[in-house]
Amino acid sequence: MLEVCSTPGFSVTEVMALVAGQEVDRARLRTALAESGVLCLRFAKRLTKDEFAWVAGLFGDIKDPVAETKDGAAFRYSPALQHIDAGYVLTDEMCEAKGVPAYGGLDDQRPGLFETWHSDDTFTERPALATVLHARALPPSGGGPTHFIDMRSAYRKLPSELQQRVSSLSVVYGYNNEDAFSPRRAASGPADALRDVEHPLVRKHPYADSLALFIDLDRAKHVADMDVLKGRALLRECQQFAEDNAARCEHVWRDCDALVWDNATVQHKAQGNFKLGEPRRFWRHMVEGPRPQGAAL
Repeated sequence: MLEVCSTPGFSVTEVMALVAGQEVDRARLRTALAESGVLCLRFAKRLTKDEFAWVAGLFGDIKDPVAETKDGAAFRYSPALQHIDAGYVLTDEMCEAKGVPAYGGLDDQRPGLFETWHSDDTFTERPALATVLHARALPPSGGGPTHFIDMRSAYRKLPSELQQRVSSLSVVYGYNNEDAFSPRRAASGPADALRDVEHPLVRKHPYADSLALFIDLDRAKHVADMDVLKGRALLRECQQFAEDNAARCEHVWRDCDALVWDNATVQHKAQGNFKLGEPRRFWRHMVEGPRPQGAAL
C-alpha cells in the first residue's frame, strides 16, 4: 500500500511502496503535492523511460515544451524528456567558442548547475505546474542537494502593506531577460525568439486555493505598468524577503530517487558543493499547468 510520510512544517514528504506501473491513488498523490510542495518518491532501482513517464503522469499530463514566438510561430524549446547534467564541465575551447547558448547559471565551468532561487518554465504562457526529476548518476563523494523555499509562507509573512501592494501586480517574463537582475545571468539562444508573457506576482494555487509569491528573477523582466527600475527594485525586495523569511527545506539525493515539486508554491536551487568533474545527472519531465491566476480571481 502507498505510504505518504509527511512531517509537520515545510519539508520534503516521502512516498514509499510505489511500484511503477501498478494502480495507485493519483488523487492522493496530487493532494499531497499541493499540500507539501515537494514529494520524494523512493525507488529501489533506476526507472526506464516508460516507467519515468508513468511516474510523471501520476501528477498530470506531461508537458510538450512548445511555446509561441514573437511572430506567432510554434517553437520547441526543449525535448519532453530532458537530460540534466549539473556536473558537466566545459573545456577551455568550449568557453572561448562564440555562438554557444547561455543557460543562465553562475558557474563558469558547469553550465547545467543552477544555484539561484527560481521557478521552472516561467517564460511560457502556461508554466509547468510540477517538475519531476529522476536521479541517474550522483556525485560519488556526496554533495549536490536541492534546496526549496516555501513561497506560500513568504507571502503570509509579508508586511500587510506590501501584501496589498503586490496582490494586484503582474510581472513580464521572457526566455532572455537581458541580465535584468545582475549578478544573475540571463539565458540566451534560439529560444530568445519566444514572445514575452505576463504572470501575477501573487499566484492562487489551481487546486489548493493557497496564495504564494510567484517570482523568478532568472526570467523576469519588469513589473507590468510600472516604471522599469522601480518595478525591478520591488521584485528584488520581494525575493530578498522570501530568501530571508520563508520556510526552507532541502533534499539530499539517494540513488534512484524521483523528486516532484510544485512550481506554483516553491522555488528551488541546486547546490554545487560537489567535486568538479563528478556527475550529477537527472531525467526531467514537466507536468502541464494552467495559466497562472492572481489573488483576486
